Amino acid sequence: MESTKTRIFIADVRILNEPCRLAAAMKEVSEARREKAERLKTSGAKALSVGAEMLLKEAMSQVYGIYKPLAIKAGADGKPWLTDYPDIHFNLSHSGDYVVCGLGSRSVGVDIQKMELPNLKLARRFFAALEADWLFALPTEKQIHGFYDLWALKEAYMKYTSKGFNLPMDAFQIDCLNELAINPGTAIVADGKRIPVMIKNYPDLEHYVLWGVTDTIGFQEKLQWISL
Repeated sequence: MESTKTRIFIADVRILNEPCRLAAAMKEVSEARREKAERLKTSGAKALSVGAEMLLKEAMSQVYGIYKPLAIKAGADGKPWLTDYPDIHFNLSHSGDYVVCGLGSRSVGVDIQKMELPNLKLARRFFAALEADWLFALPTEKQIHGFYDLWALKEAYMKYTSKGFNLPMDAFQIDCLNELAINPGTAIVADGKRIPVMIKNYPDLEHYVLWGVTDTIGFQEKLQWISL
């Protein structure tokens, strides 16, 4: 498969909050996704779950011309993969009103977070010590944004590695000294070594943060919006 830059797709799921549209969307996703969504309590949570797979399907059709139903299986590490297309890598995330999908020929992690009022004390519990020090050294009015930037970027990296939360958040460090990675190829440090990955921030959405991590092939510059 040709190695092209990783793409990030995004969709607004609020249209799926309408019961008739959600019911129709349920019929378009896999049985496993449908069962997962049906276990969720609110229509908003169901819309996010179903919308994530719908976004993946639409992204696959746009990028690879693949329209048939997708067979998705969780690997030994828990990260989903496409059983019929093992060379295509994807990752999904959702928060608030949006779902996002990273898609490409290399491993990818993506995470979106809606910014609300966090318990900043969690930074000392979950983040590396130097990250927490950086966060609390920020002006007070910037600490909430800084917290979510760190959280989303760290989750994106954990998903990129395929380990997810099996990789503790404090097992690696984001170099925060230059406002979260002016040099995005050397921003993540683990065991004293800089990890050769590329990170990408998409600051397009007010009240949200969105970060992606892939290898040195990098990302396309702009988000790609898809209507559900």
